[in-house]
Amino acid sequence: MLKGINFRLLFLIVFVFNACGTTSRKSNTASDLNNSIREHQVNQNERKKLAYIASSDEAYSRLNIKRDKVEAWEDAMRTSGESGSYEWWYSDFIFSDGTTVAIAFYSKLLFDTYGAALPLVTINIIYPDGRKINDKDFEFGKKLYASKTIADIHVKSSFLIYKDGDYHLHYNKGGLTFDALMVSNLPMWRPQTGHIYFGESKNYFAWLPAQVSSTVHATLEESGIKKELVGTGYHDHNWGNSPIHENINNWYWGRAKVGEYSLIFSDIIAEEEYDYERIPIMMVAKGNEILELNGTIEVERKDFVIDKTTEKSYANKLRFIQKDDNGRTYTIESIRKKNITFVDMNSLPFETGNRPTYLRTLSDISLIVTELNGSKEEYKGLGIIEQMSFNDNVENSPKSK
Repeated sequence: MLKGINFRLLFLIVFVFNACGTTSRKSNTASDLNNSIREHQVNQNERKKLAYIASSDEAYSRLNIKRDKVEAWEDAMRTSGESGSYEWWYSDFIFSDGTTVAIAFYSKLLFDTYGAALPLVTINIIYPDGRKINDKDFEFGKKLYASKTIADIHVKSSFLIYKDGDYHLHYNKGGLTFDALMVSNLPMWRPQTGHIYFGESKNYFAWLPAQVSSTVHATLEESGIKKELVGTGYHDHNWGNSPIHENINNWYWGRAKVGEYSLIFSDIIAEEEYDYERIPIMMVAKGNEILELNGTIEVERKDFVIDKTTEKSYANKLRFIQKDDNGRTYTIESIRKKNITFVDMNSLPFETGNRPTYLRTLSDISLIVTELNGSKEEYKGLGIIEQMSFNDNVENSPKSK
């Protein structure tokens, strides 16, 4: 599952037409004016929302990033690693034998915005027989060792390093070692600028799915017993500058590989101060190409239960729908299969909201591709779904239809 900058008023560019100019010059100027009007409309649409993903040309320029390309430096360290920020790099793996692994590197104690630097790495392993390992390692009294030019993050003897498009991840503590080579199947991606802003403040939450899908070869060694693993992987990066629980009520996030398709999807609901604004995100890739999807993303949460572990509302089923430029419709559906990780954050030594909880599940995922003529193809597989709840869940934004 995705990160300050003042929201500025933008004005239409006033063009001076040269009466003696050529027809070509007039045509280009008119085109520039139309582009400027569209840009103004984008900014006005952003301003109407209390929480939104920045997408204007001005936002891209201000953040020094490109609209059509994600660069490697964007997955490097983006904060100071000190008070007034939080940052983490997350990776998860689903292996062919049924083993799942999730590892995260943090600049602080999880998302402790105002706390001191506290480099942390966590690992969660679920074996096919259900046995679980949860481990972590800290570095006290120092800032996180991380590059500002590429992803190169170290906590003691554990690391995540980017090189030539791929990643090398290593966890080592005591008798537990996990080592993975993550070979990218797709280019880096982000939803527009990847920066979600809240109101007209400088508060933001950023998300960069730096490695949307990977083929992974790994070794896992526990107490002298080593096993080789092959499977699929995913890696993303989050950062921000204000307490998450003050901005976001909850989110569902998921990723899956189904047939030749790679999927990422997320449904974020902002806090009450921001009118519970809904921010849906959806990415579909076919083979090694990320598809161009446009228009409104429809999201449906349903089959609600009170989860026994979180004691909060949980939607067992999720549905995301969006179309491409050719009118083809992509529908992602997920059904919870089993819980694999639960974290109760209520006892963390910093303000976190009202009973914050994190739940990661293994879920059945399907992608239905519907052509304009009504014909359909369906692809199925397993995926990871997470629910992050910072307060009492608002399961559907009052604005949602």
